[in-house]
Amino acid sequence: MSPPIDRRGFIRASTALGAYAALGGLSACGDSADAPADAAPVVDFVPPPDWDYPAAVELLPFGHGVASGDPLADRVILWTRVTVPDARGWAVADPQGLTEIAVDWLVATDPALNDIVSRGTVKTDRGLDWTVKVDVAGLRSATTYYYAFAALGHRSITGRTRTAPAPGDAVAELRIAHAACSSYWSMDFHAYARIAERDDLDLFCHAGDHVYDYPDDKQWYRARKDVFDPEYVDFRDWRNADECGRRYALYYADPDLLEAHQSVAFAVMPDQHDVDEATDPDTGIEFTRAEAARVFWLWTPSRPPLPDGSGEFGPPPSPDTNIAHVAREAAELFHRYLPYGDLADVILIDLRRHGDPAAPSEMGKLLGESQAAWLQRVLLESKEQRGAVQRVIVNQINMAQLLLFTAPLPGLFETLGLNPNGPELYSSGWGEYPAARDELYGFLRDNGIIDNLVMSGDSHGWFADDLVETAGLPAYNPVNGGGTLGVVGVEIVPSAIGRASGVEVVAGALHAAAHGGQPPYADYETYARVYLPLATPIMVLVEDAARLVNPQLRYFNWRTYGYALAHLTAEALVCELWEVPGPQTSPEQTLLRQFVSQVGAPHLETVASPQPTQGSRRAPAPATAHRGA
Repeated sequence: MSPPIDRRGFIRASTALGAYAALGGLSACGDSADAPADAAPVVDFVPPPDWDYPAAVELLPFGHGVASGDPLADRVILWTRVTVPDARGWAVADPQGLTEIAVDWLVATDPALNDIVSRGTVKTDRGLDWTVKVDVAGLRSATTYYYAFAALGHRSITGRTRTAPAPGDAVAELRIAHAACSSYWSMDFHAYARIAERDDLDLFCHAGDHVYDYPDDKQWYRARKDVFDPEYVDFRDWRNADECGRRYALYYADPDLLEAHQSVAFAVMPDQHDVDEATDPDTGIEFTRAEAARVFWLWTPSRPPLPDGSGEFGPPPSPDTNIAHVAREAAELFHRYLPYGDLADVILIDLRRHGDPAAPSEMGKLLGESQAAWLQRVLLESKEQRGAVQRVIVNQINMAQLLLFTAPLPGLFETLGLNPNGPELYSSGWGEYPAARDELYGFLRDNGIIDNLVMSGDSHGWFADDLVETAGLPAYNPVNGGGTLGVVGVEIVPSAIGRASGVEVVAGALHAAAHGGQPPYADYETYARVYLPLATPIMVLVEDAARLVNPQLRYFNWRTYGYALAHLTAEALVCELWEVPGPQTSPEQTLLRQFVSQVGAPHLETVASPQPTQGSRRAPAPATAHRGA
């Protein structure tokens, strides 16, 4: 996927010449601020023949681009990694003799990086997996900024980010993209490219499994492009921190994800695959979940909350502090919230790691008592103290119920990983603790906190739901969302960026049944030509049957891929489902469905003649975009 050498040489020369002009001549090797650029150590950025670390080599030493995340009204996280090739391998402690690298950064208000508002220098080393993460404070609210890094005589590409609005800011709308379950091996990442093309986004929320610990054996799309070897480090489960970090490197070197990182601030809630444990079969050494979580904090532009479980953030560190490292005891504390001025609060909750079946409250059984109390407090403060009109809850697994219905084929639910015994088909998360969901809904209704958008993941299909305990008359009227109970919010699940959908799972099972258990990646052409068309009408029957039994399920499609977009105003929420073709890369996208939900009366109403929404606060692309640089 790397560009040809002549383009690479052009970019290398351009970034080298511009590195110190844009960054004010700051040293990239720890010398004084007015040191000349040639003070940087001599480093060869042409990878040796046997060096196979995944990176965009034309961008080295910043071969994984730049990223930003978790904005506040006056702060934002900036991220990059310094990658130095070495003939000895990709996990050496001192690549080309370097044991520590100083990295300069700056933030400006313009894409050319002329109007500089903040800058600093941080250091990174092997202990941080050569990652850099800074918390830039003192910024203006609701403002688009551009940023870059420099090290070892070269400058990174330029990133674009945007701070959150503060209370009282004259912001008419918020625009948030939403995705989940992005599998590198299953699909090209052109959904990320479509997100990167948008110039009016405030935030991109990922509901989990933004990297995977292992490939999906039902697809293996990218593995087929190369020599297939299930024991190769990039085609199997990770086994230690180095391999876990390498998995992020594999994803982040993808040009489409690299552009999305460059273009918009991310807010990621990891699901189970992002921070999964493993045991090395050769050594027997266990790689724990906490260790995987620490890699997450190293490699993502995510803002670590305080280690007390409060979900709050500490004061900003100095501009010369690298905050990539998170202590082991705090590594699995992911729940946090991002206030977005008068219009919304973004709240990220974690269903996977803190549940306590013995907890006194139902929500405590799912979330843990500490997180459950935090969530209730944040929701109350959002309405009563901050006065936010709406709330966006990033939630890993479908919140709305999916009640049991008759399967069109015997064993179909088991094949799809669903609970065939009901009453709900999902047996994890909220489906495992339905009383916790009822407790949350009752809390929201009792306190008048009903304008909520839940952005979920995990299911690898499109789901759109009204949130109500009992999905039927008289408690719920699917025509208008009314009834004796009343809806307390809506939920969108944005399919997946490639992870096997329901129709893919069924097609794989049909292929295996007909070919003695042979996995579909061994004969993908037959699988795609014969078994996907056979599975499609089966899945249409499943979708139709599900909607009949679940009237709160406003839309269900378990066959295609893409992402979602939320447009929030003081009057309404508009949700858009954007389908992208898969798995091959394509410039196309289709507005699959558009829903509107009125503030004060939440209910997903299908827009009959949808027109894509657009934000009024648009910002030009970064000056050194990855493509066409």
